[in-house]
Amino acid sequence: MGSHLPGLFNLLIEEPYATIFWVRFRIIFTKVKSRWAGYKTHF
Repeated sequence: MGSHLPGLFNLLIEEPYATIFWVRFRIIFTKVKSRWAGYKTHF
């Protein structure tokens, strides 16, 4: 499984929509981070 993982990453990076994927990933990550920070301040 780990042997053909770099090839998968290369394919993902070379694809034009990889940028959209990373933008969405960063937006979701930021939302989760802010929600987790708000959850931490409650307790």
